[in-house]
Amino acid sequence: MAYTRPPDKLHTVFDALYKELNFESASEEFRILKMWKDVAGLYITKVSQVEKIDRSVLHVKVKNSAWRNELMFKKASIVQEMNKRLGKDYIKDIIFK
Repeated sequence: MAYTRPPDKLHTVFDALYKELNFESASEEFRILKMWKDVAGLYITKVSQVEKIDRSVLHVKVKNSAWRNELMFKKASIVQEMNKRLGKDYIKDIIFK
């Protein structure tokens, strides 16, 4: 059997599944998890990991307190950029742990 098109990427399949099952909030959270690396940047993603999204608050685990302090200064710009990419004000705050 020959395939006529390349397989879909997993994130595309999940997005379609979430929309089909009316899990719009789960779909938004999945998009946020995917975009963290692009918004935060390479160096920050090496020292941080998104743990969860609870009531529009992003919880991010950080390697140490020095990075937590650094990210506190960048929090507003990260929130603004994530909401811009989402096309709505979904993220209200970020908690760095």
